[in-house]
Amino acid sequence: MLKKQLLIIIPARSGSKTIKNKNTKKINGVPLIEYTFRFINKIKENSKEVYCSTDSSKIQNLAIKFGIVSKPMRPKKYSKDNSRDIDFVNHSLKVFLKKKIKFKYCLILRPTNPIRSKSNLNNSYKQFIKNKKADSLKSIFPTKKTPFKSWLKSGKFIKPITKLKNFHESYNAPRQQLPRAFDQTGTYEYIRINYKKSINSISGKNITYYDIPENECFDVDNIKDIKNLEQYLKNKKFFSVHKSSQLSY
Repeated sequence: MLKKQLLIIIPARSGSKTIKNKNTKKINGVPLIEYTFRFINKIKENSKEVYCSTDSSKIQNLAIKFGIVSKPMRPKKYSKDNSRDIDFVNHSLKVFLKKKIKFKYCLILRPTNPIRSKSNLNNSYKQFIKNKKADSLKSIFPTKKTPFKSWLKSGKFIKPITKLKNFHESYNAPRQQLPRAFDQTGTYEYIRINYKKSINSISGKNITYYDIPENECFDVDNIKDIKNLEQYLKNKKFFSVHKSSQLSY
């Protein structure tokens, strides 16, 4: 059995409720997923494998064009709207287990978060493997709206989503007095596999974090996001069809 350091998974199912065929939607003339395909070689890790987990033949062909493993396809039962990330992760591990390859770590790079920097990619990786107690690492960015003022409906009443210990009625407190909260992003997500055949959670108990700048938390979820992304890339001269080196900064 061959042991490798890192499995990079690019999850890209065909279904999308907000934007049809979102992962292959062209951004400035280039399919969205290609931004991630062209970025994977920026990581400083030679002992790695890359797998595009998809149920789409179109995405599979794009992956193969970039020399990325994408066979076998992800089963349809793991590609539904309600499918969990753990499903495609364990399927990916199974794909390489059949090739007699196991991994110590896993990195998920989601195509819908296309803006990443080479420095943050490698710094986050170093930070994760250095933290021996961490089961996983998530990239985070300060949330624009505090969760301590959010509510859940309960019959004819509402209840706060979360409560702060030793803090009376946080939902009535000035925002400045509340703890700073963070959103997780799909920019970088690391998992400690420890050469297991499958895992029970992609997070585990000890979840560490990596702070990213605002531009790297860009998530493509709707048409407005696509327009904003196109404008951002044009302004920053971030991408050129003929100069893939401009994908890092």
